[in-house]
Amino acid sequence: MVHEVTLSVYWVLMRVFSFVVLFVLAFAIQANPAFEEKTTELNSVKTEQEKAAEKVIDELIVAYNQQNIKSFLALYADDVEFYMYPQKLMFTGKEDLIKRYGLMFKKMKCLNAKSLKRIVHGNIVIDHESSEICSQQEGVIDKRSEFVTSYQIEKGKIKKVVFFR
Repeated sequence: MVHEVTLSVYWVLMRVFSFVVLFVLAFAIQANPAFEEKTTELNSVKTEQEKAAEKVIDELIVAYNQQNIKSFLALYADDVEFYMYPQKLMFTGKEDLIKRYGLMFKKMKCLNAKSLKRIVHGNIVIDHESSEICSQQEGVIDKRSEFVTSYQIEKGKIKKVVFFR
């Protein structure tokens, strides 16, 4: 008899515990913005900082596609740092930037980059980009690639670039 009472109490406690767990989970799912069907108005509004950071990267893509080294360089801080993910320093400063991109701008017959997807958070812009290059003849694409790049914008200039490959 005592054993049966213990089992009955155990089953009641298990049912109560299960109910509490299900209630908490249901509340958590409702309260979690990841489960919302629509983006709230607050989430869709970009801050001024985000708009400014995004504008710098839009201008960068235009300068790259036009192969305009002067406009391209103007968007970078003098002490810009380029990294390969996670933290392998590739080069720093505009002199090395000119060596890498200036030569490419002169040699290539066409460059065409575009942002496929973008995340902007504060002064950080993360782009999933595609790039097409014509090295021999304009209009004849020799190489296509996709990559992810993170840009950190400070005082209207690109301060840090991280390539993810």
